[in-house]
Amino acid sequence: MTLSLAQLWLPILLSAAAVWFWSFLSWAILSVHKGDFGGVPNEDEFLSALKPLNLKPGNYGFPHCESHAKSKDPAFVEKWKTGPAGLLNIWKPNPNMGLNMLLSFIVYLVVSLLIAYVGVAAALPRGAGFAKVFQVLGTVGILSYSFAFLPTMIWFQASRNAKITGVLDGVISGLATGAIFAVLWPS
Repeated sequence: MTLSLAQLWLPILLSAAAVWFWSFLSWAILSVHKGDFGGVPNEDEFLSALKPLNLKPGNYGFPHCESHAKSKDPAFVEKWKTGPAGLLNIWKPNPNMGLNMLLSFIVYLVVSLLIAYVGVAAALPRGAGFAKVFQVLGTVGILSYSFAFLPTMIWFQASRNAKITGVLDGVISGLATGAIFAVLWPS
């Protein structure tokens, strides 16, 4: 008898909750990510220079080039060569933490649903052993949580610490997901 996603509702829900809890723990309690971002020198001057620009929340690249064709413009090339160059992410002050936590949980729930789908699509049978379910779905979990963000981090020059802690979080999240599915896999 084949399994359906509906039969995996409990490990889907619990694995999403476990990943959410680990994410909260690693960021808010254990401070695993405290070295991911550095401060700006002369922060007060920097903030004073930004404030009159009245930037709306969003992502900004500088120097900015509107199209690939304009990237050959000598003025842009000079700005790019001499710098500074980078990205600036402007947040709304006092973000809605409750909403952000809920949206993060929804993402983890969708990922857990897709991981369950892989188990069903791979035809892991009822009663599949702990080791087999853990091997397959733990691997998918690690892939899901560890590697999707790395190309962006590479291109946008995230710190080595941010890459390492991101992968570490992903491995822990993937292993927890695999273990929860393996323990709760229908017999």
